[in-house]
Amino acid sequence: MDQVQRQAFSKVYGKIWDLAMIELSVEAITSITQYYEQSLRCFTFGDFQLAPTIEEFEGILGCPIGGMKPYLFSGYYPSMVRITGVVKILERQLDQVKQSRNGVAGIPRKCLEEKAETLASQGK
Repeated sequence: MDQVQRQAFSKVYGKIWDLAMIELSVEAITSITQYYEQSLRCFTFGDFQLAPTIEEFEGILGCPIGGMKPYLFSGYYPSMVRITGVVKILERQLDQVKQSRNGVAGIPRKCLEEKAETLASQGK
């Protein structure tokens, strides 16, 4: 690419081109791959997991997320009425599947995944 194309590419995609041009040590990559946990998509060293955050990826690539911020718990749990609207489930059905763990009421992941699959099959 010439300089103008490179600048245009960098404006859209950040520093990803620069990362593609870095020379890598095959030995270093080979040795660190033994610590990569594919199911978790991070490096695991004993009980310690090393995974870059969204903000770190944004800094590494120099590519902004587009003004979207990740969810940060602020001490506020959404109401069950709001959840029923989002999940498209009746409140009495939600009360039947709701569970409480460590003093926090929630909906099991399996239930949410099944509901998402149902909504997806309906085209919603």
